[in-house]
Amino acid sequence: MGAHYYEHHLQLVGATDSVELLSQYAVHGSGYVREAVLKRCVELAHPELLPAVAGRLNDWVPEVQRAARIALMTLLPFVPASKLLAVMPVILRLHSPGRRDYADWLINFERAVMRFVKVDDLCTAARGPDMQAARAAVHLLDQHHLLEPPALLALILERNDDIVLAQRALLLCAELPPAQQAACYQAAAQSHFGPVRIVAIRALLAMDSESVKEFAVAALLDVQASVREVAANYLLARGFDVRSHYRSLLRQDMQAVRRTRICLIALAALRDGADVELVRLFQSSAYPSVRLAARAAWFKLVESDKDDIALAAMNDPAVGPRKFAVRLVWKHGAYIPFATLRARLEEGGDATSLLRLVENNRWNWLECVARLGLRRGVDEARRLGLDDALGGWLASTEWYEQPAKEQAQLLLSKPVTQFFEQLLARHPQRLTALRRHLDHYAPSAA
Repeated sequence: MGAHYYEHHLQLVGATDSVELLSQYAVHGSGYVREAVLKRCVELAHPELLPAVAGRLNDWVPEVQRAARIALMTLLPFVPASKLLAVMPVILRLHSPGRRDYADWLINFERAVMRFVKVDDLCTAARGPDMQAARAAVHLLDQHHLLEPPALLALILERNDDIVLAQRALLLCAELPPAQQAACYQAAAQSHFGPVRIVAIRALLAMDSESVKEFAVAALLDVQASVREVAANYLLARGFDVRSHYRSLLRQDMQAVRRTRICLIALAALRDGADVELVRLFQSSAYPSVRLAARAAWFKLVESDKDDIALAAMNDPAVGPRKFAVRLVWKHGAYIPFATLRARLEEGGDATSLLRLVENNRWNWLECVARLGLRRGVDEARRLGLDDALGGWLASTEWYEQPAKEQAQLLLSKPVTQFFEQLLARHPQRLTALRRHLDHYAPSAA
């Protein structure tokens, strides 16, 4: 369609002073209208129009692209540095692969930006809360050599909250003279991000000087296993007794929760079965996370003890260790006698975990649901979502097990049938199906 078809819109755009209206028309379906918007933006030279202009730099109509480039360069002198840096991420995306047609223009544009934006403004943006603007500011500082590399690295590493910037710092580190790299990598080794720490630690250890040994020892307590592994391999190759180091730390202070957890996990990773007794001591810790780490370490050291570990975890007063018991049963085939689980449920144990532990046997699970209902009532069963869980139980086509006689008698007893009627009162079809299954699979109750 020709421009005359949009004459009304073109006249409106050409006469308006409204930033809101021009921003709306900047995404109009007609290239004629979008191009007219850009021309009006140049006429008004209003800083608030910059986002609308920047949004059209990648327009699918070449004429609109060219108009956006002209408009952007025209607006530069009128735009405060803060507003310009706010839209820089949109502009710098044109650096992406496949957009080589923008390369020369981007170089010229960035040079033009440098005439209107001070280095201090870029440093402020690099430290600011807008992460995209911070990345754009760092790009300009780096690309146009506005700061010395050590100063730029310090600027990036001090914020420690963005992995993209932290990884850029690593690239800058690698470009420094060897004499300056150690200090840079030491700072990067304190990064919040594990992938950054591991690159920094590897770079430090590759220098293989006496001064880096302390960093390797410190890295043995890193929260990320891959960092600990790199440090341990380096130290082991140089005769350092990593196992004794972890054992010593565990004996020093059992109240250092995070360090204790890391030491337990790392010690188990060395796979020395002689450490089981030390690891098991931490099952009595006052901290659930330490008890969980102790049992996970015990399992890693002696997997054949999984039944005992699962039983101990099941009886833990905290939720985390009990979930570990469920994982051992379902993922690793640990066995806890049903009688033990049933007794624990009767004693008032954690119903959620206990029911998960018996779900691998249909009739045991149903018996536990029944016992839970008899002991704690319908409201508790509904709170646990057992009315809906029964729907999944009934939908299963795998019916291999038969209930034991005593089990069948319980499931068909009057108190239990009344409980099921109340539990499934809102789901009459499920109740009918449950009765049918019980009559078919539990006839021995008679």
